[in-house]
Amino acid sequence: MARVLLTTVCREPAFYDYFGENAPRRLRWRFRMPRRISFGLRFLRQNLPGLEILEYPTPQEFSKALKKGWDVVGFSFYLEETNRILRMAEEARRAGVAEIWAGNYGALTPSIESNWDAVFSGYGEEAMAQRLGQAIDHLHHPPLVVKFSLPGGWPFPLGVLFTARGCSFQCTFCQTTVFAPKPKAIPLESLETVIRFYRGHGVHYALILDENFGNVPHHAEAVIDLLARYGMKWVVQSRVDLLLKRFDDWAAHGMEGAMFGIESFQQDVLKQIRKGEKAEAVEELVGRLHRDGLYAHGYYIIGFPSETPDSIRADLKTLAALKLDTTQITVVTPHPQTQLWNELKSGYGITETDWAKFDTKHLVWQHPNCPPGSLESLLEEGFELCYANEWRGRVWRKFLARRRAQHDLSSVLAGALQARWGDPKRLPYFLPA
Repeated sequence: MARVLLTTVCREPAFYDYFGENAPRRLRWRFRMPRRISFGLRFLRQNLPGLEILEYPTPQEFSKALKKGWDVVGFSFYLEETNRILRMAEEARRAGVAEIWAGNYGALTPSIESNWDAVFSGYGEEAMAQRLGQAIDHLHHPPLVVKFSLPGGWPFPLGVLFTARGCSFQCTFCQTTVFAPKPKAIPLESLETVIRFYRGHGVHYALILDENFGNVPHHAEAVIDLLARYGMKWVVQSRVDLLLKRFDDWAAHGMEGAMFGIESFQQDVLKQIRKGEKAEAVEELVGRLHRDGLYAHGYYIIGFPSETPDSIRADLKTLAALKLDTTQITVVTPHPQTQLWNELKSGYGITETDWAKFDTKHLVWQHPNCPPGSLESLLEEGFELCYANEWRGRVWRKFLARRRAQHDLSSVLAGALQARWGDPKRLPYFLPA
């Protein structure tokens, strides 16, 4: 078998922290979750044990790894990481690596295809197995534990679950319409194995990161029965309409909160981006989450073509009034092979050539109403509004009230010990059957 190393982008200078990227720069007392492991590479390594993976190495660690000699080096990356990945690929070529592979969402960019000897579009276990002359009987879910920290720094572990991968919805801004347009369920027996691992190692909370949990309805219902059987509590990523439809049932089976796309409060914008939801439904969902003391995490986008600085500022006040526990705000960013890319390129022009700016925090196209720099400033204004001075106390009161109501402070207090499973060097793989 060929010697294959799969790697991510180098961390420069520190690990990426999602919550740090979506909060005011001044805010130190916030949630934290540094990205230390690669979910995608761990799936590949679990199902193709002959592979080696390197997760978020330092540049020195990457250079040292290349000296071991590889037939293939593959890169898993996102669009905004493209510049750094191309430099890493050049270094691998200079080190004598015969083949360079690319995967994950960053590999969907047609203009850089010539840099790769093979491109894996979508979740690549089966395609990579075929390339290596192997076969996968059914998909095995690896243990994926991340160290999550509360405001103030107290850590506890979250067991990440993917119950199905892919999405059948057709939002114009989302690359999943190309990456994985047909949702595919992960076998229940594989999910039970990883849930049993979490419970056996003191991990009581699951973070379900399906593109849209509930997109495969019968499978989702079987999953929540499974989670309830093991006494797992869980936070789920899904659509507003799916969450409202199943809210009471999911809450009764251990749902501790939800992450959901708001995108816009303007119905015409939601229609244009094919979101297929009612703007007022967001307020209903957030109200129900707050009423039950559940975690509320919303995704919001500013800078659609019809918007102006004044209209954005007004909508950001509406967003802040929801009093979400955490809020992601991004700038409208076209990604290759999406409908939004084609619309903005042909209608207004994509002006930025630096892939690092395609991080959803910069304006990279010619906006008809918002001058350069204005959306970046509005982004900061939005974070300041959503994380105003009362945010910390409000979030802590909600969290502690929920734990007291469930008589569940002990699992949080023990979190500092169990969070050791979030260490990439400690986190194991399941042995082949």
